[in-house]
Amino acid sequence: MIPPKYDTSSPAELDRLAADARLKIGGLKSRILRKANGALPYDYIVPNGVYEEQWDWDAFFVGLHLVSADRANGIYLKNWCLNFLRHTEPDGQTPGGIRPWAGRDARLYHIKPLMGQAAYYASIALGDFGWIEPVWDKMTRCVTYRERAMSDAATGLVKWWDSMESGADNNASLVRRYHNSMAAGDVNGFMVLDYRAMAVVAAKLGRKEEAAAFAERARRLAAAVNAVLWDETDATYYTYDAVEKTLVRRDVYSNLIPLWARIAPLERARALIERYVLNPAKLWAPHGVRSLAADDPAYNNENVIKPYSNWQGPIWPHANWMVMHALLHYGYPEAALAVAERVTRLCLKDLDENGMMRENYHADTGAPLAAPDFISWNLLVAQMIDEARDGIFQPDPSQALFQA
Repeated sequence: MIPPKYDTSSPAELDRLAADARLKIGGLKSRILRKANGALPYDYIVPNGVYEEQWDWDAFFVGLHLVSADRANGIYLKNWCLNFLRHTEPDGQTPGGIRPWAGRDARLYHIKPLMGQAAYYASIALGDFGWIEPVWDKMTRCVTYRERAMSDAATGLVKWWDSMESGADNNASLVRRYHNSMAAGDVNGFMVLDYRAMAVVAAKLGRKEEAAAFAERARRLAAAVNAVLWDETDATYYTYDAVEKTLVRRDVYSNLIPLWARIAPLERARALIERYVLNPAKLWAPHGVRSLAADDPAYNNENVIKPYSNWQGPIWPHANWMVMHALLHYGYPEAALAVAERVTRLCLKDLDENGMMRENYHADTGAPLAAPDFISWNLLVAQMIDEARDGIFQPDPSQALFQA
């Protein structure tokens, strides 16, 4: 493979871009905040546009941006937890979306593995873990529901209910397969981080045995990811089909989340990064990191949102933010900065020319694609260049959850 050219701008130009991003993108945050309403009893976050619902990872990633800008904004991640827990069933099953006028949104069967992380980031931002104690038991049932109801006994891996629940709606390794069958890198990576978060929270609450149990859960699941999802020959993580008991060999965004969660040993991570992430024939694109490899037969950059948002090629800003941090951690700072600059330019150009941002962008041309006036996780772009240059994870500079 010929190494890609990173072609980042001069320090002065990066200063200008970073300042523009903080001002123009970060300045949009007031448009996604809503007052308590109906089935959402606490003030909450929406993805702007036509949306008035609280969605799981949209509001979570927005919350990470908000606490980076002002620690007092940890209230929104706290409220994220409390709103979802309000709709948690006795067995722990919790919807991935809540509509103020109708309550539970059954389209997302169970919340993504983010509850523990949201509670942790809210608490460190606010300097207060005490609010969790009254809801700890319900939170524990929510976090462990996937392990109890959606895990594969043979491998120990957790699974998505379906592709829509994953958020990567038409992920080529998930779409149109069986319910409760697919153990992908993203769900397991997020779950490891959630278990680590619950271990920290339990310790803060003086629950030593539960802290140790959650830490052990995280260790075992990370080991299962490396034992089952990693393919030594192809040097990548794949999705595991627990029904057909086989790996789904598609080079998709979700294969990279074990790098975000820092589950991958250094040698494996570098092999995957160099063979796939930095390879222009695979995921490395002129405008960021693709959601599906360019040499996959399904690769496309179509502007669609129904019946699926398109994860078969386009650039997704929050996915690129996670990949950027993985590149920083595993020793590719120049590539990380290139990703940050490219995605920042995409969003700023859209704002300057069209007065809005979208949920995704054409990987090869940079053209704006779906969901006009979308303001959600793309708020993270406001901090990408700063984080890439400084090597700082602004939501929590200690990066405690990323320590194995």
